[in-house]
Amino acid sequence: MQIKIAFCFDENLTNQILVTVASLLDSRKNKEVHYDIYCVCTKVASGVAVRLQEIIAARDKESVLTMKVIDNPYEDSYEVREISSGAYLRLVLHRILPEVDKIIYADVDVLFRNDLADIWNLSIGDYVLAAVKGAVNLSDKWEWNSDRPYWKQLEGMRGKYINSGVLLLNLRKIREQQLEQQWDRWANEKLYYQDQDILNITCQDAIYYLPLKYNMFAYMNGQDYDRFVSEGIFSKEECKEALEQPVIIHYAGDKPWKRYDTNQGHLWWEYVNSQPDLQGLFDEQKARSYHGPTFAEKVIRKFKKIVSKEKI
Repeated sequence: MQIKIAFCFDENLTNQILVTVASLLDSRKNKEVHYDIYCVCTKVASGVAVRLQEIIAARDKESVLTMKVIDNPYEDSYEVREISSGAYLRLVLHRILPEVDKIIYADVDVLFRNDLADIWNLSIGDYVLAAVKGAVNLSDKWEWNSDRPYWKQLEGMRGKYINSGVLLLNLRKIREQQLEQQWDRWANEKLYYQDQDILNITCQDAIYYLPLKYNMFAYMNGQDYDRFVSEGIFSKEECKEALEQPVIIHYAGDKPWKRYDTNQGHLWWEYVNSQPDLQGLFDEQKARSYHGPTFAEKVIRKFKKIVSKEKI
């Protein structure tokens, strides 16, 4: 089985893509599963190709790497929460991979724990994409966001708002519906969740919902998952499965390479340290000594948000 998967990144995440791809291949429970790996990146980031090829060849001779080096058409789009415009690159996959009709997309801040055969074999019909519902659906987070000028566009997505970190994309349907025109228009707006908001606004009623185990949010604790259940976003069984047997762990909050003690961070470091070709990519001592922003850093961050008129 040959599964198509794409990663998009810029020069800020070249070491991280090495870990992500290595874990993708090492996590295969079924050795008949192989991957066509598409890496979409900026020119500055493309130098990682040699190392990536070595990592893939060492783990699976039948998985194939394809590098797609592009200029980011969304380079001038809104940047917020220390997330660069590279996040928007997933919105061009339908265009730069014209021969591909279906593909899995995953952020680079994930750790794979199993193969993706089940999600790949899903038949999503005429849905534009498949994804996991995100933490924005929790009542307090939804209310916190509700006074954003554009949030009225998302009224119909309450309880159904997706996280865009892991996607099964129907590229054929995206082309047919010419969604790129809408995406380009929305990319000019100041959207707090950037590409994620764009997908939620433009793909309403065309989303197939995946089990939580395919995008387990590492930054959330047990109480957060209990709230998922009590608010009817996920079932108790789905949350239990995600916590105990995640297919993909998503470090959407604090990054383990920056902060060792982040939730589930030890799993990421245990994997990195277990692989000779990944050791030394990150400063573990520095990550262990960091426990979040200092008071001064918090003041500076708050000041920047006030100046930019961004909601704190």
